[in-house]
Amino acid sequence: MTGTCAQAQIFGPETLHGIADVRVSAADGEKSWLYGGFGKTAVSGDGGGVKVKPRLAEAALEWKPRFSFAVSGVLALELQPQVHPAFDVSEAYLKLQAPPSPAGRISGRVGYFYPPVSMEHDGTAWTTPDMLSASALNSWIGEEVKVVGAEGTITHAFGRHEVSATAAVFGWNDTSGTLLSFRGWALHGIKAGWRTDYDLPPLSAFMATKQAEETYPRLELDNRVGYYGRLEWRPPAPVSFNALYYDNVGNRIAVENLQWAWETRFLNIGMRWDVDERTKVLAQAMNGETLMGYRMPGGIWVDVGYRAAYLLASRGYGAHALSGRIDWFETNDRTFKVLDNNDEEGWALTGAWRHHLASHADLVFEAQHVSSKRPSRALAGTAPKQSQNVLQTALRLSF
Repeated sequence: MTGTCAQAQIFGPETLHGIADVRVSAADGEKSWLYGGFGKTAVSGDGGGVKVKPRLAEAALEWKPRFSFAVSGVLALELQPQVHPAFDVSEAYLKLQAPPSPAGRISGRVGYFYPPVSMEHDGTAWTTPDMLSASALNSWIGEEVKVVGAEGTITHAFGRHEVSATAAVFGWNDTSGTLLSFRGWALHGIKAGWRTDYDLPPLSAFMATKQAEETYPRLELDNRVGYYGRLEWRPPAPVSFNALYYDNVGNRIAVENLQWAWETRFLNIGMRWDVDERTKVLAQAMNGETLMGYRMPGGIWVDVGYRAAYLLASRGYGAHALSGRIDWFETNDRTFKVLDNNDEEGWALTGAWRHHLASHADLVFEAQHVSSKRPSRALAGTAPKQSQNVLQTALRLSF
């Protein structure tokens, strides 16, 4: 049934969805960030030649019960062998919606979820259906920018135009900015879970006694409430535009076991153009800053500005889809560069081909080139400028 009389559906085929990604990867270049290096992808090279590795990239189960017209839920369980711990809760929240009214459509959610930043992750369990890696911008959202909070959205039609406004308050996101500052940007499909921890690359002598060697994306250290707001405009044309401002209102001197609350904020803008029924173009750009630690005569311990953008085009051909993306990213360290230089600049080109094998199986090939310059690579004994090439093929099974 539909409308306000919709029946509850707690368990059943309509409420359970899953995905498994079995992958073979070949990569050159440096050690991946997942193993304590500065590498920009989830795949490690061997420092010289090409390293080939078969692996289970991920398996996820998503439960979407509907309790009534007004209340439904999402619970996503994730298995990622490259992440510690490998098995974890990826998302868990209740979705709420009000009956239709002259004010428009009103909805909300409460729990553990991703802020509505990414335009790429529209697949089951927050995956990218046509590509194996996300942009640098949205990869960071998956790593460090998940929240525990409450979010509300109202959507109203103004003639043939439709506008949505979203506001949220959240916590348990205090360490957001740690990876981005000490490792830099990366491009992959990794997602943080409730208990996830990441090893950091080698730290400078200045930071080694201040910051732990690992970081935990879901921590509440300062008991402050962060917020974000989002606007989306859908005109009577095959385009849409959105903007989101995020601020975790972090107290940058709150610390526990050398895990620090970071003061992190950013503005993200996005555009989607549906050129025709088979072709879409996505673009996003982000500008922000993240700060941590005490103020000294030379400035705050860590004060990093960051920017990233990408342009993605995808076109379907029957059972096939071709996608291409160009990324640009940088960080700008604004204090203590002589002691702890977190500057970075880089770009990436990614191309992918997806072939639909059957109703529950896809074959995806992806080729990627990433080039970046980061002075802090000297801490790992490698050259500041590094390039990496990654070839991947994946069998994606879903239900």
